[in-house]
Amino acid sequence: MKGREDREKYLEAIDYFIKLHGYARPLEIAEYLKVTPASVSQMLRKLADDGLINYEKYRGMTLSEKGKKLLANLSEKEESIYQLFVMMGCDEKTAYEKACVFEHLIDDDLAFRLKNFVIKMKEREVKSNV
Repeated sequence: MKGREDREKYLEAIDYFIKLHGYARPLEIAEYLKVTPASVSQMLRKLADDGLINYEKYRGMTLSEKGKKLLANLSEKEESIYQLFVMMGCDEKTAYEKACVFEHLIDDDLAFRLKNFVIKMKEREVKSNV
């Protein structure tokens, strides 16, 4: 994992465990992401410094509003990519798996354009079915 993608994957893991049982522990994040606990500690400090999580060592973490917003943006990117892949004829499982990878690779401008493209294509499809 590199740079922005690292941060995003850590945030997704934190969000997953918070939704699963109300909190996220560094050790379970390390196991989930297949990284060392030291790497998790280092990244948690970075995420806290960037204002993406609220983190107190030995007490746990929560997502900040900024972190929640970033995750919502990622989810929107993933959905647009998924929809495009399905439109292109990919089966749903493959489309989902690939969208999970691609969401980290595209910037916000491309994601915005992709979302608008998918919306236009769906509108065109609806009009042609009427």
